[in-house]
Amino acid sequence: ELDKEALKRGNSIYLVDRVIPMLPRKLSNNLCSLNPNEDKLTFSVEIDFDNNGKVVKNDFYKSVIKSKYRMTYSGVNEIFEGNEEFIKKYSKIYEMLQNMLSLSKTIRNIKKRRGSIDFELPEIKVVLDENKLVQDIVLRSRGEAERLIEDFMVAANEVVAEKLFWEEIPAIYRVHEDPDKAKISALNESLIKFGYHLKNTDELHPGKFQTIIEKTTGLPEGYLIHKLILRAMQRARYSNKNLGHFGLASKYYLHFTSPIRRYSDLVVHRMLEKSITKFMKEKEKQTYSENFDIVASTISKTERVADKLEEDSVKIKLIEYMQDKIGNVYIGRLSGMNKNKVFMELENHIEVVYNVLTSRDDFIYDEENFKITDTKTGESYTMGNTLKVIITGASYQKMEIEVIPYREKTAEILPETEE
Repeated sequence: ELDKEALKRGNSIYLVDRVIPMLPRKLSNNLCSLNPNEDKLTFSVEIDFDNNGKVVKNDFYKSVIKSKYRMTYSGVNEIFEGNEEFIKKYSKIYEMLQNMLSLSKTIRNIKKRRGSIDFELPEIKVVLDENKLVQDIVLRSRGEAERLIEDFMVAANEVVAEKLFWEEIPAIYRVHEDPDKAKISALNESLIKFGYHLKNTDELHPGKFQTIIEKTTGLPEGYLIHKLILRAMQRARYSNKNLGHFGLASKYYLHFTSPIRRYSDLVVHRMLEKSITKFMKEKEKQTYSENFDIVASTISKTERVADKLEEDSVKIKLIEYMQDKIGNVYIGRLSGMNKNKVFMELENHIEVVYNVLTSRDDFIYDEENFKITDTKTGESYTMGNTLKVIITGASYQKMEIEVIPYREKTAEILPETEE
């Protein structure tokens, strides 16, 4: 029954104000959690790297570990940034952390050389007070500590995937297929307008996209270009077949590192255990593979549902926060355009929408060239430009915070707001 419920949920869901766990809290927060100074049953992946970051040997085994410290990303980032107080507090593991950082950078450089795509899209974090009202809106940081864990998790996922693939053990893979050619053609037409283009689109390699991402990071139009590239990609999903991971430029990939919050990882743990403890007959392999085809489809759907719920939970809180700010004027930075909608980011990081066709004002929208023009002054605005906007609505029904460009007369013609 426990396994059936876990499969039904597929994954834990992280809303702004709560977590809906895949497993009961007694397991996820206690028995299976790596609490400091407690013996915990684990599955270890031991990887030996040479000085160039190449995997030379690996081993997989059931283990018992006792965690010594409960570290946080912010705390480890303080250590990496040279904070003497934190370095002194964690002096016993300081050298180990520095070695980990050095190795992660080496692994990261290998991923970069093979063409792995690394999007730098800002993500907001909504901080709530004790009454679950919005207290602050900040950008999520991605420091060396976050990158280090990501590098090591990807390495573990890859070696487990490669082992199960070559031993022909059924598994659930995390696959990211090559982009659709029609979407890439449309992307290229958009990129050309910004002075970039993908050469020889018949032979696509992720490194081509990463090159453009690196060139445009920090530029006014960078955010839009990164979003356009992301939209041109296929959505990653789960499959019982190893189809590779385009975005990571990886031949073998699956999810192994989070069995508490993802059902795919639970499956992989079970199959990895079988691979090291018993011989599997062909008929047994076939039965598992057929079952995993259904499971992969199920958890791909539950993941999409979770993503939408998590995104909507943030939007709902932001709409709630902006309800009493209708009529206020902000500086908006143009960040995207799509189907007669202009997206802007306010100085408080909230994304707002300017519905060009439904707004009665003096601006016209040039979708082809990604710009809006003030017909009264002739002034044009494109990606990265800023302009004053006034909040006209915060709608739960539309799930949007709407604005229009600000003029002195604008405040007098505000539409009625929707609660």
